[in-house]
Amino acid sequence: MVRHTKHFHPKSDKKLVCSCCGKGTLAIATFIVLEVVRVHFGVPVTINSACRCRMYNEKIGGSKNSKHLCDVLETTAADIVVEDVPPYEVYLFLCSLPYANLLGLGDYSSFTHIDTRGYKARW
Repeated sequence: MVRHTKHFHPKSDKKLVCSCCGKGTLAIATFIVLEVVRVHFGVPVTINSACRCRMYNEKIGGSKNSKHLCDVLETTAADIVVEDVPPYEVYLFLCSLPYANLLGLGDYSSFTHIDTRGYKARW
C-alpha cells in the first residue's frame, strides 16, 4: 500500500479511498488543513472517512450532496480523530483559523468533520 503521508496514522491510508469501490482521492487543500491540525496538536491524526462513492454514501446515510463523494474531481472532506483531543476542541481550533470561512466543519461526539468547500458551513 502506498503511504500518502508519513504524518498521519497508517490506517488512515485505507480510509482515504472509498471502502466500497476503492475510488477517490483527497484534495491537497484538505491535506494541508489536516497537516495544520496535526502540527498544532502535535499528535497523530486518524482519518476515519474521506472518499465515498454514491452507493456507499447512501448506505451509511450520508448527505446526497456530501463533500465526501468521489464522483467529483477530488473529495474535499475527511472525518478525523486527533489522538487524545476531544472532537469539540478540534472543531474550535479549526473555527479559529484565519481561513475558517472557507471550511465546512462538523462537530460530532466521536469525530470532527472538515471540508475545504470554499465557503463557511457549520453543524
